[in-house]
Amino acid sequence: MSGAPVDCWVPDSAALPATGSGPLDGLTVAVKDMIAIEGRVSSFGHPRWRATHAPSTRTAPVVARLLAAGASVAGLAKLDQLAYSLIGNAGEGTAPLNSLYPGRFTGGSSSGPAAAVAAGEADVGLGTDTGGSIRVPAASCGLFGLRPTHGLIGCGGVLPLAPAFDVAGVLARTAGTLGRVLDVLIAPADRATAAAPRVVLAADCLGGISPEASAAACATARAVADAAGGPHSEGRLAAFVNDGVADLFARIQARQVWRAHGPWLTANSAFLAEDVRGRAQRAESLSAAPPDQDRDDDRDWNRYRRGLDEALPPGTIVVLPVMPDLPPLRSAGPEELSAFRGGAFRYTAPAGLTGRPELVIPVHHLASGKRLGIGLLGEVRRDRDLLRVAGQLCPGGRPLAV
Repeated sequence: MSGAPVDCWVPDSAALPATGSGPLDGLTVAVKDMIAIEGRVSSFGHPRWRATHAPSTRTAPVVARLLAAGASVAGLAKLDQLAYSLIGNAGEGTAPLNSLYPGRFTGGSSSGPAAAVAAGEADVGLGTDTGGSIRVPAASCGLFGLRPTHGLIGCGGVLPLAPAFDVAGVLARTAGTLGRVLDVLIAPADRATAAAPRVVLAADCLGGISPEASAAACATARAVADAAGGPHSEGRLAAFVNDGVADLFARIQARQVWRAHGPWLTANSAFLAEDVRGRAQRAESLSAAPPDQDRDDDRDWNRYRRGLDEALPPGTIVVLPVMPDLPPLRSAGPEELSAFRGGAFRYTAPAGLTGRPELVIPVHHLASGKRLGIGLLGEVRRDRDLLRVAGQLCPGGRPLAV
């Protein structure tokens, strides 16, 4: 840790005590400030949103469950504007500090929760993931991060971005802590694990990333197979992990963003960061296009889901990068940030398009000293399989050394 201010909390952050006692006794939670707290106006990453909306009338059930299980809220954490970024730079006030790499961004949009957990200011980060907003901060900050199966955790009281892809997700320094939180948030029937999953490395999808990230993904696949006790193979998945798939995701997401927030975005465009404004303008343009373009994308989306289900037998865990290398420098220019976002989207889109869970584990590449995040993409509703394997690979939260 750098000892510098982490800058992870919104200006009107508030702490909340536990309302009960249970399996989360003593844990503290950093809550992304787009999740409702009774009597407060969520910032949604922008003071203009706060100025144009009324306070919430009830606390989101996902927060209420954590409080009832013994956790307390340490504070309300920053996020990128409207949760519509993967960088960690375009939120309210100073960008949160990445304690692992102080000269680099935290990743977004769950930048504040990630910064708080990485710095030890909270045990758990409660955020959201639409296009990678849990997974990219986890990989950037050396954390475990779970994007759960779509719909597994209710999103009542969570501001929407693109509802077909939105999930509530969790960040922590250990897989064990993630497991404790997940068990509070999901039904008992979803807590079972299967034996000996099949492990597939997305071997033909490693072009365009750093040699260290590629080596880390390969070594992680072998380690996951050893820990899981199942077979290991190299898969041909380039048809499902590529720039075209990433753009399909981005187009569908953009139309949903416009349906959810078009009037507000139109009225408040001048207040947005340049990159967020550009994405909002694209969302408007796509939404105004002929309906057959929307139908074509929906057809391709359905075909994609069916195709990946056919390519991956039940019980498969796919190992793939989360982003091409380390997060961008805080001094990076617009072109570098855009390239980073596009590179990460290539790897985060499959979970969004299929609703599958993905767990990010921290990996220490010994030869370079880099701390990288590698993703484990699982079967729908088999989130617990991923956590079981991660707990074996990384006891006590120690990064997997490769």
